[in-house]
Amino acid sequence: MRVLAAIIPLCTALLCLCITLPMPAMAAPSKPVLVYMLANKTDGSFIDSARKGAELASRDFNATFKEIRLRSSDNVLKRLDTLARKGYSPIISVGYQSIMPILQLAEKYPDTKFTVVDGLVPPLFSNVQSIIFKDHEGAFLVGMIAAYTNKTGKVGFIGGIDIPVIRNFSHGYTQGIFHVNPSIEVLTDMVGSDNSAWSDTANAYRLATAQYKAGADIIFAAAGGAGIGVLQAAKDQAQYAIGVDVNQNSLQPGYVLTSMVKRVDVAVYKTLEMIHQKKWAHGIKYLGLKEGALDFSVDIHNRMLLSDEALDRVMTAKEHIVNGLLDVEMYSPR
Repeated sequence: MRVLAAIIPLCTALLCLCITLPMPAMAAPSKPVLVYMLANKTDGSFIDSARKGAELASRDFNATFKEIRLRSSDNVLKRLDTLARKGYSPIISVGYQSIMPILQLAEKYPDTKFTVVDGLVPPLFSNVQSIIFKDHEGAFLVGMIAAYTNKTGKVGFIGGIDIPVIRNFSHGYTQGIFHVNPSIEVLTDMVGSDNSAWSDTANAYRLATAQYKAGADIIFAAAGGAGIGVLQAAKDQAQYAIGVDVNQNSLQPGYVLTSMVKRVDVAVYKTLEMIHQKKWAHGIKYLGLKEGALDFSVDIHNRMLLSDEALDRVMTAKEHIVNGLLDVEMYSPR
């Protein structure tokens, strides 16, 4: 009885201790959201690739994601602020338009992870990640293909907006052309000056038609969804276009010389994978040929358009870039 009398108070004390001990804090579950600028539901290019990566990650990691489509008239800062306030994280924003808003929101929401795909945010915050593509490397390869195929001494480039990321495409493309033939002339136009340019297929078509009539026989379109207009113009003018972001060779078979494939899907997928594995890290990540994030496409729709010499030379150049034997200069505003 004396033993029992001693045990009862001890058990009571332990029970009280268990009740009053604070429970360890549980990490908030991730609420991923994919944010992008697009007037329509699809662009057949950049945004579709990003969505593909999110959908695949959602399936693989059994996690749903929210999708936010912004229009050019939207207040990006206000929309991102609302998402952060509602607890969404990571906020994966595709494109340069979110750079300034995230710089303003990062300190306000320190527990929110922000990932910008294809936009450089200065590495000032521990909750912000930038994923940058070495677009100049992939553009160099398609520039070489254009030079080996060119017959008129002129080629074209049509970008979406005159911003550094698009100039980087143009800069790499021109280097690839001049690597093969420095006497080729490169005609350059931009579709527009605001975010509506990315879906302005009509103006892209008009600019491409003008370039073809001016003597260009190949045009590289780095204009997002608007590039579909360039591909249509290539068919109508019986010339060649080069697609971008995804393999667009099948969109106008026989008129798309190749496509510069940009694995935005991989960038988005890897971001969500790192969140799932709790390995997400802030800072700047650069993805290029070596990381398998860029390439050019060859398939049944365009193989007959490419000479064996062109393919051999371009593959050699690709290996040299990957191994550091060939340096492609990145665009730098002067």
